[in-house]
This record gives sequence, structure tokens and C-alpha cells, in this order.
Amino acid sequence: MTTKSAKISSKGQITLPKDLREKYHLIEGEEAIILPTKEGVLIKHKRTSLRGILSGKIDTKTFEKALTKLRKEWTL
Repeated sequence: MTTKSAKISSKGQITLPKDLREKYHLIEGEEAIILPTKEGVLIKHKRTSLRGILSGKIDTKTFEKALTKLRKEWTL
């Protein structure tokens, strides 16, 4: 995993690098959950449903692999 860094603004805001926002489908205006961990903080989607997230992104041959990956990403 490549290490990323971001500065914290005077208002406590952090801008996530574009490649991470795209990789994890984080969009402007979306709410996120911030969870404290032993290592620091974890940022996760606040979405309660995965409905529609795979639309047009996978085919039937890669469905199971993509679904398993998404389940791991979304597990709290």
C-alpha cells in the first residue's frame, strides 16, 4: 500500500487524494463515518445500502470477486 498524506486545515478538514476518492467511490457531499482505531482513524461510507454501486462496473465473470472485495471494504 502506498502511503498518502494530507494537511489538516485550521477548521480540522482534510482533503482526501483524488485517487483514493475514486478508488473508494467517495463523492462530494457524501457523509462518512469516522471510527477511532488503535492505529488512528478509519473513514468509511455512511451508506446503509450497496444497491446500485456495482451498476455498469462489473460483468458476470468478475461478479463474485468484486462482491467479496466490496464486502471486505464495507465491513465495520
